[in-house]
Amino acid sequence: MKTGQHPVLFLFAALLMLAAGICLAMLWGETISLAWGGLAILLVLALVLLWRKSPLCALTVLLLFLVLGIVRLQAMLALPPTDIAAFAGTEVKFSGTIVDEPRWTPSVLPDGSRIYKVRYLVAVEQVKEPRADWQKASGKCYLYARAKALPEQPARIGDAVQASGKVRLPRGYQNPGQLDTNLLLRADGITAGIVAGKSGVKIEPRDGHEFRRFIAAVRAHYREGMEHAMPKEDAAAVFAMLFGGYEGLEEELVADFQATGIVHILSVSGSHISLIAAVMAWLAALLRLPRAISAALVLSCIAFYSILAGCVPPVIRSAIMGGLTFLALALGRERESRYILLLTGLLMLLWNPLLLFHISFELSYLATAGLIFLAPVFRAWLRARSLPDTIAMNLAITLSAQLATLPVLAWYFGQVSLSSLLANLLVVPILELIIIFGLFAGLLAFLLPFFGHIIFAMTSLMLGLAAELVHMLARLPGGIVYIAAMAWPTAALYYLALGTLLLGEEQREWLRTRLTPWRRPAFALFLVLAASIPLYRAVTPDCLAVHFIDVGQGDAALVVTPAGRALLFDTGGTREGGFDVGARVAAPYLLHHGIREVAAVFLTHAHEDHAQGCGSILQKLPVGAVYTAGEGTAAYARSMGLSDASPLLQKFHAAREGETMTVDGVKVEVLFAPPAPEDGGTGNEVSNVYRVSYGRAQFLFTGDLVKEQEAKLVASGRDIRASVLKAGHHGSATSSSPAFLEAVGPRYGVFCVGYGNAFGHPKPEVLRRYEEQGISILRTDRDGAIVFETDGEKLWLHTYAGS
Repeated sequence: MKTGQHPVLFLFAALLMLAAGICLAMLWGETISLAWGGLAILLVLALVLLWRKSPLCALTVLLLFLVLGIVRLQAMLALPPTDIAAFAGTEVKFSGTIVDEPRWTPSVLPDGSRIYKVRYLVAVEQVKEPRADWQKASGKCYLYARAKALPEQPARIGDAVQASGKVRLPRGYQNPGQLDTNLLLRADGITAGIVAGKSGVKIEPRDGHEFRRFIAAVRAHYREGMEHAMPKEDAAAVFAMLFGGYEGLEEELVADFQATGIVHILSVSGSHISLIAAVMAWLAALLRLPRAISAALVLSCIAFYSILAGCVPPVIRSAIMGGLTFLALALGRERESRYILLLTGLLMLLWNPLLLFHISFELSYLATAGLIFLAPVFRAWLRARSLPDTIAMNLAITLSAQLATLPVLAWYFGQVSLSSLLANLLVVPILELIIIFGLFAGLLAFLLPFFGHIIFAMTSLMLGLAAELVHMLARLPGGIVYIAAMAWPTAALYYLALGTLLLGEEQREWLRTRLTPWRRPAFALFLVLAASIPLYRAVTPDCLAVHFIDVGQGDAALVVTPAGRALLFDTGGTREGGFDVGARVAAPYLLHHGIREVAAVFLTHAHEDHAQGCGSILQKLPVGAVYTAGEGTAAYARSMGLSDASPLLQKFHAAREGETMTVDGVKVEVLFAPPAPEDGGTGNEVSNVYRVSYGRAQFLFTGDLVKEQEAKLVASGRDIRASVLKAGHHGSATSSSPAFLEAVGPRYGVFCVGYGNAFGHPKPEVLRRYEEQGISILRTDRDGAIVFETDGEKLWLHTYAGS
């Protein structure tokens, strides 16, 4: 590539090299001192080659971007010693300033009482450790607290805040395909979280931040106007479409939007920016404004909308990409939109390299790239087949966005919506009208509240129509296609194949000329590879895979037989039920690994942290049968949030002690099924014990089995030996007695525990028992998802956090 030629290709290569450098730095995970020296050398070399007009200059610059990616990520991950994250694990008192609107969420406790959870985003200014003086601090953190009632004067942006609590580093669920909470928050400058202690949160009103407070007041005005004119559920949905967020939304509506591939409407994205730009451009054309004034009007409206939406990072990213791209189109420089998109990507990743791992940036950028590069190709192809331009445009936009984001959708969600084509044709235009009418109604309500509320009521009626349509489309047979996650080589080949659609006729002819002589060798190589796959499978032993999924403070394990059938042993959950582990962690894990149905679920007992997730899995995937302990079906229905009349409960059967079943050569035994105690007990006493065996490898699942029941099981004389033991009760002192560990004799002990859990699991004395008996310890809070593979003889171990 000569200097100055093929600018689009060069910018694309530079963006690719920058991203590769960021990924390399993330994989190495430590400071690479040579990178800084390499950066300086390459910079000097590039300048010399540019001065000499050498053809090697372009290659040197590309290498420069690779090293620059490494250096930028290092700098981004390096925090100053004053950052609040430096106090992780320490009880501190801190003060700072509230920098975002507090989020209040009502919650109902198990005893029926109502409380409010509140989350503040705080810019930390000072920190005081125990027996130490106040010191300056920096960084942003989330402050979590509870209250029995809403305050009369809620805290505002700019108010001073003071609280005490233990500093915790952000940590999500460490599973493949799961969003990395730590990186998502770090990309937005948030490095820690603190739960307020017994002293609570002290708020001191402060002057300043008038502009941000004004914007918050405008958003509150919109919310109040909507709630005055329509039901709260509708108001929450319309507000989400206008300004983003999922607060107050009905779960069924969100699920329908996800199933039809239009869930992006519920968060501010490039589509919102494009919509506002298109409407204002149409208005400018109607008024016959000059092109330059039209562009200024559109960009001003984009800026104003971004401010209304809170100027949060995803909004700013969407506004930059959408605004620059529209500017190129408005000024008649369509070809320049490609340069602008690639250059914007370069600048964004240079400014914040962690965006590369942010799903919002990934989907927005790839979708925009699809619209700019692929949509014109598809539109021309469809119009050549006599489709009306409106339909051709809508189909081209949907198809290009779906194809451009397919590997990301497969990685995170394991599914692609085919009904999105219909949804974009039938539902999205209605939703776009809701967004435009909603924004206009809020502005009108400032001057003429009555008329503003009438338009808000109209948006509610349109939302009802859209909700009915999307509900119908979400249930169309074959509307969702489940796809397994792509490995990075597969994803690279996919995008390479997609890129061939962009080739012109001259470029295609050049490729045909070069590749024609290689047709026969390529076909022969294809036949050899095709024949080698069944041969490889024939000589490779069939393996059983056992996955211990990171579901936080709970248990969930996936067993995949050699024939690919899936069994689940517990499904995770939370005691307060505020987060659906089944729908948002366990089910996505199954889909990520290509699991489309579950042959059977084995539940150790009815506690939420073991059984709650089963409810969502039953609703999302076909399940053959559910085996339970002896508490009764009603206890499991309560744990899963199912009604007593739910037809799903017909799949439930109490497991019988001594029962054995075999699935694809994998033996599942019910070693212990104690009856429920008459006094009720803690519920842990009824934990079933299951053993999975394949050849000489055994896996023992004990739920929350307590010492007294462990002793009964040992005294029964049954063979309870296992290669891998799922540690009882998350490593509580009530389980894992020395006699039980000796009887099981495992090589590995797996502790399913939540990061920084309030129970202090696993207990130090329990860990010592395992160590004294030479048992290797694995923990989901440290190792993430833990996967064992065995051919019945050998045992292979993989951990997600360690991979």
